Amino acid sequence: MKLSNTTSSIIRSPALYLGLAILSLTGCGSSDDDNTGYIRFYNASYNAPAVYLTVDEDLDEDDDDEVEITYGAVTFGNVTSNNALDNDTYWVELGWQDEDSSERSDLEVIYQEQHQIRNEVITFVALTDDIRSPNVLTFDIPVVDDDDDDDDDLFNVRFLNLNTDYSTVDVYISEDNETFNEAEFVSSVELNSLTDNIKIEQDQYIFYITEPGGSEPIFTSEDISYSVVSQYVVVLRDNVGVGSSPFTIDSIGVNSVTELNDVDSEASFGFYNGIATNQYIPDYTGVVDLSVDLDDDSDLMVDDLSYGQFSETVTTANGDYSFDILNASNDELFIHDALLSLQENADNIVFLYSKTDPVDDDEDDVIDENEDGIVDNYESIIKSLTITKSSSSSIYSHGIKVVNLSDSDDFSRVKFYFVENDEVISTADNTLSVLQESNSSITLINNTYDVYAIATIEGSDIIMDSFQLTLDEDSVEQFLIFAPDDSASTGFSMTLVNQNQVN
Repeated sequence: MKLSNTTSSIIRSPALYLGLAILSLTGCGSSDDDNTGYIRFYNASYNAPAVYLTVDEDLDEDDDDEVEITYGAVTFGNVTSNNALDNDTYWVELGWQDEDSSERSDLEVIYQEQHQIRNEVITFVALTDDIRSPNVLTFDIPVVDDDDDDDDDLFNVRFLNLNTDYSTVDVYISEDNETFNEAEFVSSVELNSLTDNIKIEQDQYIFYITEPGGSEPIFTSEDISYSVVSQYVVVLRDNVGVGSSPFTIDSIGVNSVTELNDVDSEASFGFYNGIATNQYIPDYTGVVDLSVDLDDDSDLMVDDLSYGQFSETVTTANGDYSFDILNASNDELFIHDALLSLQENADNIVFLYSKTDPVDDDEDDVIDENEDGIVDNYESIIKSLTITKSSSSSIYSHGIKVVNLSDSDDFSRVKFYFVENDEVISTADNTLSVLQESNSSITLINNTYDVYAIATIEGSDIIMDSFQLTLDEDSVEQFLIFAPDDSASTGFSMTLVNQNQVN
């Protein structure tokens, strides 16, 4: 491998692959207009809500402003596209939504500075650190328009270190089928600094991070393919997942980001017993046992998990495992070798539930053999639904994962309304429609909400359950579980659980 001494270094090796979905800054290419630059915003503040970027040529109220643009909100770990602007000096604002309105005048502004947009230069704005005392970094990145990149199958990459625990790190790369022993040194990267551009052959690679001069990697990325001429920035940031690796890499393509975790990152999992008692599960008292086959030599046992309860969380190596579910009353096997697939750095909850289906013993698709208009028999099928817990730490907004474990022939979906003080159900802006045996997510800004679960039964909207929810800076991500409840007047109820209390 060869690194040139020019500002734009070149790594060329027929055997070398560069693998990491990194922060891509292309997509704009060379402009036909000699008077066009670009601006791009990346949200790397770990506890920030969605943040808006505004560009304004004049802060004074003026209907004649040619440029006053607020771009779409950017959540943690995400980025805007390259937004084209005429060369000029603009006020650049960052703000978050603390009320119902996302109008620029209603945003809580956390940053406001003037920046010059220059021809064929990307002004890259990065929000880092705690949103209550944020740090905003800006970098001017020239647009690369090199015909040789296309001819030689090259792409361009820069590295940005945002991990506050490491003032400097070294970055290596290797082919996707090699190890650190075969890796090549690429660059040293200082905290909050962007490296010079490096040209690398398109292919598939693994990234490694070491301490300065270190001989052992403290991070080994998943492999990733580079197959187009493009311009990238590799962002090395703090890991906010459950794995012990100190790093995560954000790989931002033309319009999106791919998160790359340490290939050896651990994963966590736990169980929720949503299997309600019913007449079609004989001798079941609402308690299950579980056996998880973690490897060839050991099983994890979860004993006496009652209905409506979570098990303790277990952290283990990422990978694919299996588990059995048994009736704790008589050791009847409900499910054998159900798949438990654990991705790197993820925290998972396996929701157990039952579904009542008509019995078709002879498999002729006839469930009313005597044609008396009544289904001959029913059976309860035990199922599982795996959901990854949110890793968000936002203090000004919070995510709700709604899990619909209902089992009813009267309705197929439930609509959830999060109603603010100045709204009624029919005017609520925040709603989710969730099918049975499914889940969906919504993000809510801090406020007090009346929460309703409504199902349409025989043409009428029926309130199945309701409660009041208050979100503030001390709140965390939540599970909202809708499930059978014999004690409720409708037969169903909602349960709200803090995701970080599931342990």
